[in-house]
Amino acid sequence: MINKLAYNLTCYIESNSRFNKIEELEQIQYSLTTILNEVFKLIILIILFSIIGKLNYLLFSMIVLLSIRFFSCGLHAKTSLGCLMWTIFFFTLTTIIAPILPKLSLSVYCLLSLLSLSIIIIRAPYPNPKRPIKKKKRKLYLKILAISFSIFWIYILLFYITTSTYLNCGIATISLQSLPLLYTNKEM
Repeated sequence: MINKLAYNLTCYIESNSRFNKIEELEQIQYSLTTILNEVFKLIILIILFSIIGKLNYLLFSMIVLLSIRFFSCGLHAKTSLGCLMWTIFFFTLTTIIAPILPKLSLSVYCLLSLLSLSIIIIRAPYPNPKRPIKKKKRKLYLKILAISFSIFWIYILLFYITTSTYLNCGIATISLQSLPLLYTNKEM
């Protein structure tokens, strides 16, 4: 359904604009498909986690995740349904399971943070094979931003978040974002 809508929008753009190169139209259709999938996924997540009563943790986890994932990139599912299921599983871990865990010692949080940051430093960015990063300068730029946002969130979590529920949610989000970066050249 989303692919068909993106295709129809691309056809409309093609007939009402100057875009006529196949590569440009393919990029437009890919972008539209991605945007529509993300909007659909966001609506499902907000409805689901509102019903569960965990919308506040979902939104917090999303802010942490998106500020890092946008620059570090990561694994992508082969299908929209696979992506939706993985995303629901991810946010179930970060917004339902992690907040109910007991508060750990500061050294455990620091160790998890250091491990996650190390993975991001070594492996980020991990681009989508359909949108490779061709320029070394761009890759370095994305790496620096991924590292910077990771350090920013780790600092905020460790030194300013006093409740264990948000601390666990944030650390779990960063950890779960960094782990799949170890699995290069694979799709879920």
